[in-house]
Formats: sequence, structure tokens, C-alpha cells
Amino acid sequence: MPQQETNILNIRGGRTIRIPVNYQHFILCYSSNPEDLGWEREEVIHILERVKEGRLEDLDMDADLMNSIGTFFEEGVCVKPDIDAAVFWYEQAIEWGNDLARSNLADILRKGSQGYPKDLRRAFDLYKSCGLPYAHYRVGEFYEHGWGVRQNLEAAKAYYRLAYREGHGLANKKLKEWNFLK
Repeated sequence: MPQQETNILNIRGGRTIRIPVNYQHFILCYSSNPEDLGWEREEVIHILERVKEGRLEDLDMDADLMNSIGTFFEEGVCVKPDIDAAVFWYEQAIEWGNDLARSNLADILRKGSQGYPKDLRRAFDLYKSCGLPYAHYRVGEFYEHGWGVRQNLEAAKAYYRLAYREGHGLANKKLKEWNFLK
């Protein structure tokens, strides 16, 4: 697993915390169309057939592909949606250190997607261990609302500030509400 870059986040009162940073580019898309996700339909069908047949050795398996397979199952890309299969593949990718899988699984656990049980504490832990600006914004939300953690508005502002500086669009909206850059 590659070493992940970290930053120090300052919270009022002299407290600091180390947080992961990952500026991996990704597209947020909720679609069952493989082309919308950057895949050719035939390629997705080939991958899903190998998964169904248990012939994973025929694939160049890595954490990114595991995350993509999770997305195929979650969004129903060339297959019937199957949230349990999606969670399985996200968990596999997480074991290999994939931040997108952490974020994807955290979203499922935060929302209770497709009937999957909510687990706010685990969702928070996944977001917090993820270096993506999207995840930093979500950690801010958890602290703001006290979802699965003790409410901490200073920590919420610190995470929103970080997500804002990283260019996350929702953090920009939150800035107008809270003016947390002061």
C-alpha cells in the first residue's frame, strides 16, 4: 500500500490533527450507463462475466478495478443492482488502500443506500481516513450535526475550511453560511 500524504489541520485552542490528503481526480456520477463512468459496455460485461464465473485471474485486478466493480453493482451498470456485492467489492478495494472505495462505502453507510443498514460511526471513520476533498467536507458535516460523533463546531469549520481550500463546491456554499475563513 502506498504511503499516503498527510496534512496538519489546526483547530482552535491549539489542537491539531493529522489528516490524509488525496487529490485523485474522480467524477461523481450516478448512472447505470457504462460510458458515463468512462467504461465501454463490452469491457464492463467482460469484467462482470469473469467475476460471476470466479475467473478473477483473467483480470488485471487492482484496487481501482475492485472499486469500479463495486460501483457497477451499486449503480446497476450492466448488472442488476446488488448493494451487498457492491459493499463486498468496496471492502476489498479498501483493504488495498483505495480512497474512492472508502468514500463510496461511507456514502452507503451514511445514507443506508438500497436498504443497507446505516452505520454512521463506520461511515465517519471511513470518511476521516480518506484523503479526498469530498470526504473532508463530509467529516465537517458529521462534526456539525453530531452524526455518530460528538458535535464539534470548531472541528466542523476546520474540515469545511480544508475542503474549501481543496476546491470542493459544497464547502463554498457552506462558507457563505458560516464564514469560516475568519
